[in-house]
Amino acid sequence: MTINVLVLGALMFAVGKMAAASNVAAANKEAAAAAAALPTTTAVPSGATPAATEPVASADSSGIPTVQQFLDPTGKYYGLSAPSFPWSQSTVDKYTLLDGGVAPNMAEYFLNWTENFQPSTVMDAYSHAELPVLSWEPWAGGSSILYKAVGQPAYSLESIIDGAHDAYITQFAEAVKANKWPIAIRFAHEMNGSWYPWSESVNGNKPGQYVAAWRHVHDIFTKVGATNVIWIWSPNVIRGMTSVSLSELYPGDAYVDWVGATAYEVTESTAEQVMGPTLKEIRKFTQKPMLITETGGEPNPEKAAFTASLLAWIPTQPDVLGFVWFEYNGEDGGRTNWTFEGDPNTLKAFKTGISAYPLARIPVPPS
Repeated sequence: MTINVLVLGALMFAVGKMAAASNVAAANKEAAAAAAALPTTTAVPSGATPAATEPVASADSSGIPTVQQFLDPTGKYYGLSAPSFPWSQSTVDKYTLLDGGVAPNMAEYFLNWTENFQPSTVMDAYSHAELPVLSWEPWAGGSSILYKAVGQPAYSLESIIDGAHDAYITQFAEAVKANKWPIAIRFAHEMNGSWYPWSESVNGNKPGQYVAAWRHVHDIFTKVGATNVIWIWSPNVIRGMTSVSLSELYPGDAYVDWVGATAYEVTESTAEQVMGPTLKEIRKFTQKPMLITETGGEPNPEKAAFTASLLAWIPTQPDVLGFVWFEYNGEDGGRTNWTFEGDPNTLKAFKTGISAYPLARIPVPPS
């Protein structure tokens, strides 16, 4: 029997992501708890260049930036999702030195629906001059390998639409509002796959329910006045999944600020090969700016070339805001080594590319 290599690649990627999900979330939770006991510092290691920052401007002179400052950046975003990030200053220092002295200006972390909003995490990110990006996952987490966790009826799309989680969502939204600082929320990502329980193809879900669930959650935030959110709709790249209609999963421009994409190198050597087909498909139904919300590379001969291509390609794309690199390896719960320092050639490509990368300026808390 012949198996399409793209489909096989998508399947292998999905298994890896599912295996990593609970381990990454658990590590993040432990890191957040540990960091809560530590003082916050904005120190930058000797010889490193911090992410560009700017004086804070806000409508009410409170020192809190506006969402608009992030929606229309003066440069590009360079984000990381990594163990102990953004809680640990030593982790920020580590990657800043690894990449040749360029500090990231965006930090992505994960929470599922058994966890509450953490204002301290948002402020940790800002203290390092990073926009916080929360991947907010409507499930209980758990052992994810081989799709074992997709059957979670308590977190079906219907349960969200019918209001079973309204108390939790409302409490979360009110906490976001109370914290005031802008946060990007990447809600229910990779919905076009079948490895999470919010996919319409699993967990008893039905066509049309993803959009309804998204709008329901968004409407609660609107109702409580949590306007300090940048909403990111983020499918997986369509490699091996072209039969799933992205347009039918899109909540609409009124409910989305940025579109995103999970876009890992599996066999490709250029960013255009990985991102091109998906970006072309998305542009058929929305012109919202694109953020690559997860990327990295398999440990293979193409990884270094892909890395160099990605960092050269993004600055040439006016509608692509930047990227978040998934800095996890097998020991961290990432199944394989996605990191940019995983091999000497990829590290060299990353350092060369990021040194010329035009960073957006990030507002920071007043000292």
